[in-house]
Amino acid sequence: MNDIVWLTMRRMRTPLVALILVYFLSVFGMVVIPAQDAAGNVFRINFLDAAYFVAIMATTIGFGEIPATFNDAQRLFVYIVLFPNVIAWLYSIGTIISLLVDPQFREVLARARFSRQVKRLNRNYYVVCGFGNTGRMIVKALLKRGIGAAVLERNQDAIHAMALDDDLAHLPALAGDVTDRRLLDLAGLGKTARNCIGMIAITNDDHANLTVAITSKLLRPELPVLARAESRRVVDNMASFGTDLTVDPYTIFAERFHLALVSPVKYLVQDWLISVPGTELRASMDPPDGHWILCGIGRFGSRMERKLQEADVPYTAIDVHPERIAARPGSVLGRGTEAKTLREADISKAVGIIAGTGDDVDNLSIVMTALELNPDLFVVARQENPLNDQLFESSGAHLVARRSLIVARRILAVATTPLLPVFNDHLVNQDERFAQRVKHRLEAVLGGYAPSLWTLGLSGEWANSIRAAAREHTSIRLRHLNTNARTPDAEHLPCVCLLLERGSLRQFLPGDDEKLQEGDRLLFAGRGSAHYEMLFSLREPTALVSLATGRPQPRGAVMRRLARKRAS
Repeated sequence: MNDIVWLTMRRMRTPLVALILVYFLSVFGMVVIPAQDAAGNVFRINFLDAAYFVAIMATTIGFGEIPATFNDAQRLFVYIVLFPNVIAWLYSIGTIISLLVDPQFREVLARARFSRQVKRLNRNYYVVCGFGNTGRMIVKALLKRGIGAAVLERNQDAIHAMALDDDLAHLPALAGDVTDRRLLDLAGLGKTARNCIGMIAITNDDHANLTVAITSKLLRPELPVLARAESRRVVDNMASFGTDLTVDPYTIFAERFHLALVSPVKYLVQDWLISVPGTELRASMDPPDGHWILCGIGRFGSRMERKLQEADVPYTAIDVHPERIAARPGSVLGRGTEAKTLREADISKAVGIIAGTGDDVDNLSIVMTALELNPDLFVVARQENPLNDQLFESSGAHLVARRSLIVARRILAVATTPLLPVFNDHLVNQDERFAQRVKHRLEAVLGGYAPSLWTLGLSGEWANSIRAAAREHTSIRLRHLNTNARTPDAEHLPCVCLLLERGSLRQFLPGDDEKLQEGDRLLFAGRGSAHYEMLFSLREPTALVSLATGRPQPRGAVMRRLARKRAS
């Protein structure tokens, strides 16, 4: 607000001085010049009448001569001051209009409005730096989970597009340099931002994301920072000063591709857990064993190449850079879009192909040409432009590396269900039997659709049932929480407890007889209805206690005390 007042006064200083001076001289002249009434009596106009007349004269309203018909001296004076007054008014109005359309003033207004909206946020929120396709997916997913967002974005058009979206129009959003510390302070880094719970830096510029991460860790080290980075140097740099999560989409995709090669079951379970809730589950993922063709050895292709080598998968590389081909004996020089190049790489004997160039059109051409020559190929493709989603879906590719989707999924997993990455890491490091157990349990409750994920922290009001059970000298077990407390039969809720965290202890796939304690955190996967029923059971102390004791519990405090006395 101070910036708005200061800028307004600076711009309006000269026109206001000119307007006041001309207006004062005009009123003073009207007062000192003698006037005559209808009877010829001489009098002087008072200040109110003079000010009123000058106002209607200067604004060209012109109601007439007041309080009596003017004499020649008055009319001559009015004629003299008429034009300066009109010019002064027009000058002031023109300055106001130019101020309102001035980009600097509009920017100051936008900052003030953004600051007010941030201060009015009455729920936890993340500051999201970058609002491209990835940012839009993340913000909408956060809102569905009851978490707010304050958006900083360089592109003004993206901010304007938010105003046209009913789901996003109410969010605080500001166009500007996301690395500007002043904007970051307004968004949530300032000490007065009590509800800010973290920073998400997902612009297309690694240096900008690095700057945001450094600024956040210096000013608010307690806030988690989730950042995107696509170069190994920036990833290592962010890790060196404690960035909580660094997302390299190509590395993540390459690791998941490696998992699909060595353990299709683990890949499938992970894919189910990170899919959009309610979408159809992937039926299977079985990349074939044999010879592969890798087209393009840039940032994406080099990561895929390392994973092929780790999995001991033979491959032939195709690239347009001679120095890359020279470093890989047996590779082929070319783009891979031509049938001749693919035949030279022995496409007829290959079992899979990776279209990993930096151009979507080239990658689509590689896929189409390769499938013409060998329809049985397992196809992996890289997609850069989100607008080409439908093209890649129609291309026949089995796996598509979409940067925006990979980044959004990983950041949402950490921001909304922080126990999920812990479970996924454990899943990767366990044997196939553990993955099969998880798969069978999920299949039994999901019904072919991707699950919702939620974390329950048994503390505060959510531990009422635990404390009520202790007063009744009984315990709440996991099977009680997994049971619908509002049905007469013991109906098992459609969900699976993946992880129980108790202090430093973690139990994966805990048993139904596990006793729950205050302070436990549990990760569930299942239908959203199961989540709502669990919240009801935790809010209503008698619900879980009735299940634990096997007898209905009175809801009133007095009746519960009498019941305990009778039982004793």
